[in-house]
Amino acid sequence: MKLANLAAVGLWMLTLCIVPTQASDPRDSPGETVLFPFDDYGIPFSKGLLLTLVAGRKTAGDNGTGADPEHPNRPILLPSEPGAPDYPRLYYYGTVLRIGGEFRMWYTGMDKEGHRYVCYAVSKDGIAWERPRLGLVSYQGGTQNNLVGLDGGAPVPGAVCLVLYEPGDPRPERRFKMVREVSPTAIQAAFSADGLRWAEFAGNPIIRGSGLEPSGLIKFNGCYYLNGHGGPFPHPVKGARKCMMVTFISYDFEKWSEAAHISFRRDEVPPRMPTDLEPHRGEQVHVGASLWNRGNVVLGIYGQYHNPTNDRRTSSCDLGLVVSHDALHFKEPVPDFKFVPSYEEIDGAEPRLLQGEGFENVGERTLFWYSIWVAADPKGPTGVRLATWPRDRFGYFAPAPAWHYQTGRSTRPVERPHFISAPVRIARENARVFVNADGLTAESRLRVEILSEQLVPLDGYSADEAVPITESGFRQLAGWRRKTVLGHREQPIRVRVNWEGMRPEDARVYAVYVQ
Repeated sequence: MKLANLAAVGLWMLTLCIVPTQASDPRDSPGETVLFPFDDYGIPFSKGLLLTLVAGRKTAGDNGTGADPEHPNRPILLPSEPGAPDYPRLYYYGTVLRIGGEFRMWYTGMDKEGHRYVCYAVSKDGIAWERPRLGLVSYQGGTQNNLVGLDGGAPVPGAVCLVLYEPGDPRPERRFKMVREVSPTAIQAAFSADGLRWAEFAGNPIIRGSGLEPSGLIKFNGCYYLNGHGGPFPHPVKGARKCMMVTFISYDFEKWSEAAHISFRRDEVPPRMPTDLEPHRGEQVHVGASLWNRGNVVLGIYGQYHNPTNDRRTSSCDLGLVVSHDALHFKEPVPDFKFVPSYEEIDGAEPRLLQGEGFENVGERTLFWYSIWVAADPKGPTGVRLATWPRDRFGYFAPAPAWHYQTGRSTRPVERPHFISAPVRIARENARVFVNADGLTAESRLRVEILSEQLVPLDGYSADEAVPITESGFRQLAGWRRKTVLGHREQPIRVRVNWEGMRPEDARVYAVYVQ
């Protein structure tokens, strides 16, 4: 499938294409187009619908791990025992990947001497984690620890370790790729065949003189993208430096752009002249955004930094949601929405969250791992934590009540609420459409209609021929009177979803999948 969103702006035309992704769940198919309500490129047209985002639930889960139901948001990975390389502290400026049915985590431990090391953990469900004894690095006179082979076992200078896995790389020794910060002015790369034994890239550093603190690393449409806060960009007023998200690119993981693109910012934007010259005060982006490639769209979770003063100890940091169709330009669907709020960490940790690189759909849940950014108390709680959503339910469309312009009272929802997608190119004979929705009944139902790119209902796929969807579910198959597949088509199609019934306002649509 290919999503071709063609929008003419003057003489320019933007084409958005889906690229194959690695399936991390039997229901995540390579080449699937995912249409989220908060993605106004994928779904540019709507009538009578209200967008609502859903914050993640902080939880340690209940998959047989002994989670305390009274305190569900405890860390899922705490510092190890005294004498370990991740005691007394650990930091998740790292990565979680699911490979071959196993979850793997790379994170940074800090020992009692203040030295940092890249550590490794594994899990069967992403919730209960174990530290394997790798036997690769000598530490405190023994090798029975979870340190990966990097820098000959010497402490690492920075806390960031972003890992990318490409099983199809023709050079097996480079199937795991790592980016890490070694100083405020140098970013280095390393390669590995198994993710445990690493070799530094001979051409390091790959990025220098940038001041970059990285957060997100993906490959999208044949290009590698690395983002973080900082980077070589101009400042219109001396001293007006604010943290914003910048992105570097590479096509071989060796030669990276020296210049960066400003991908997302929250401070005062030129040409409006900055009035706040204090570097730590105000609304900013902390450490860029971790990224999830969903094929036709990239989801990002960024550090939503707030501070009423110029003292970093008074700051707080929630996690917000951004969306992109090229991994370079990002947009916040609902400005300042706290996608993962910083308050009420059960162990009294600072209200400053830190996003890691790790998203997974597991069964009927979406998992996202995060940590704590310590700014005020260097001995405060750390640990890796978990936020979850029902599978892909980050936000939804539901009919909005109409307001009578004279009385100011709400009335019935707007007549015929619906949305229409951007053009989707069908490349298979057996393509199907699924809907992720809840609140459905016989009186609150959906009909899926297939249109031409020119908005004309296709024969056999009109609303009149559509079978009503009346049952909620994460993946409800759309059908028509005599078919459930779209068939191969030379021209792109559009998907239209219609709300119907006596209580259409009860139905919520979280995603549409064209597989």
